Amino acid sequence: MKKNPYLERMIIDSLSRSMHVHGMVKLAARVLPGYNLYQRSGFPESIAIPQIDAARQIVRDIEQSDLLARFVEVLIDVHENGVMGRKFPISLLPQIINEIESMGYAYRIQDGIFIESEDGVKTKGWSVLREGSFYDFSFLRVDIVGNTELVRMYPEKEISRLYSDLQELFGRLVENREGRVWNWEGDGGLAAFYFSNKNIDATICGIELLLELFLYNLLERPIRKPLALRVAVHTGQCRFLNNTEQIESETLKRVNLIESQQTEANSLTISPGVYSDLGGKLASLFQPFEISSQNFLYKYRLRLE
Repeated sequence: MKKNPYLERMIIDSLSRSMHVHGMVKLAARVLPGYNLYQRSGFPESIAIPQIDAARQIVRDIEQSDLLARFVEVLIDVHENGVMGRKFPISLLPQIINEIESMGYAYRIQDGIFIESEDGVKTKGWSVLREGSFYDFSFLRVDIVGNTELVRMYPEKEISRLYSDLQELFGRLVENREGRVWNWEGDGGLAAFYFSNKNIDATICGIELLLELFLYNLLERPIRKPLALRVAVHTGQCRFLNNTEQIESETLKRVNLIESQQTEANSLTISPGVYSDLGGKLASLFQPFEISSQNFLYKYRLRLE
């Protein structure tokens, strides 16, 4: 988040109005574990730190760690839910939220976090994920079937348009479900989903991709042969890096294997961890298939009836 002196002053004012110094330190420690106000401020421990000085120091330290939005998320949680059953109304909170949203963020109520607004700049980490930290994701992997053959059969202009159309379609569907495209290689790509309904969002996105592909093949494809895709979804933990091409993860290796070795053309394969999160109606679209003794995956194929 960009430095915003007006926002910082509002948060300082809010803290000094809303709670005593001990409460401020406890909240600061939720974003800066082990936070010690006396060490940070230089005040001797024999002297009580004035509330306004404590608030200034805390906001300065949190801003320097680029955690100001995270701290406001804590303030919202405390305002709505209190602390250990005790109410803690936070002064100026609506104005603080409005100021953050004016900077290109939106508060996601169901997850209790600020993310990039729909019309703002989109990053691969939603402006939420921190470099080098581990998170649980759902990954959607897509690849063109028989890509090498297509390149040999058709002119470069037609293949370039095909790749461009697929990339645009994939990106649009992924972002509609609040996912992010992490990698695109021309003939396929990888998208990540992070929020609470990530497995459902990734799965529905995969289904939508196959449905849109059917219409594209019917009405718009620039080559004679229909385009075929393999699509896979898997969930698990992964270390986040802003340069997503440098990420190495067993979860990513697994989704790549499911797509390349265990998925048929024009079908979507999901792993058991993804399937277990689907509601009954969505799960009913998938059929289990065995890949080894007592080891199952689940398959969706577009069927026209």
